[in-house]
Order: sequence, then structure tokens, then C-alpha cells
Amino acid sequence: MKKVILFFALFILTLHYVNAQATVEELFLQSFDLELDKAKEMRNTIINMDPESKYALYCKGWLLTKEGKYDEALIYADRLINEFPDFVYSYLLKGNCNYYKENYTEAIRFFNKVIEIDPREIGGYHNRGLCKFFLEDYRGAILDYTKALEINPDYPNSHYRMGMAKIKLGQIEEGCLSLSRAGELGYTQAYEEIQKNCK
Repeated sequence: MKKVILFFALFILTLHYVNAQATVEELFLQSFDLELDKAKEMRNTIINMDPESKYALYCKGWLLTKEGKYDEALIYADRLINEFPDFVYSYLLKGNCNYYKENYTEAIRFFNKVIEIDPREIGGYHNRGLCKFFLEDYRGAILDYTKALEINPDYPNSHYRMGMAKIKLGQIEEGCLSLSRAGELGYTQAYEEIQKNCK
């Protein structure tokens, strides 16, 4: 009888653990669609729910990047890559840390890995495009923003960056259309650039 009770207790604990994991993963994926303050709140919740999960480790690193502590965030990125080498967000965090430190060529290496693991992860293309933009490879940036917009046609950041890259190439009319679309989708900074560039 004791064995049966123990078996059921273990079974219930396992089910609870699996459900908790699913909940953490769901919250993690939802957090990418939130504004900054709400995303911070949700990612702190994830850390409290399961502090050693890959999702929590990413959130810890991500929160450090928001504080400008890029070297500390890189520690989490390296740990994620070592412990969870198939977790696409390990490489996204490492790429982002390098991007913030203006190590654009190094960042591209990690965004390439993001794309290799999951070609549908918009962050790989968009963030690689950012790096190419700051390396003045505007054509390469436009190709990456185009891929990002194939995944999500309503991603305002990619419309905005696409517009800025086209303006840099002298494609003013097309660039202004992209900026306008970004503004329509809620990226209000686009209107400032329209004022400057689209007369």
C-alpha cells in the first residue's frame, strides 16, 4: 500500500513539475510581445517561478542588459550556451550583449547561430540587420529586415530600420514609406525621421 501511495505522490509531483515548466515556457514566449515595463515584470515572475530554468537564466541576462550590465549578462549567455546548446535564446542573448557592446561582427556570428537553429526566430534576422546597419552594410541590413518582415509583416521595428537603411542608400521615397508603416504600427520615433527626411 505504501508503495502505491508513494507512486501516486511521485506521479502527481511529476505532473505538477511538467505543468509548471509549460507555464514558465508560455510566460516566457508571451513576454516577447510586451512593452518594456510589462516584459520586465513578467520576466521577474519567471525567475521567481523557476530560477534555474533556461527561461529564467535568459531573463536574468536580459534584465542585466536593460541595466547596461553587458559583461554580467554575458556570463548568463555563456552559461546558457554551455548548459542548453540547442536553446535558440542562448545565442540571441549572446548576440544582443555583443550588439550593445558595439561588437557588431561578433554579434552577427551569434545571430547567424540563432537563424541556423530556428529560421523562424525574427530576432535573428532583425538583430543581424541592426549590426549590418551600424557596419554600414545597408543592403545587407535591408535583406535581413525583409526576412524579418516575411516572418512578421507587422513588426514595426523592422519597418523603421528598413526605412532608415533605404534613406542611407538614397532611396528616399521607399524609405519614407517604410517609416510611415512603422509609425502606423505604433513606432512613434518614425514620425521624427519622416519630419527630417521626407519633405
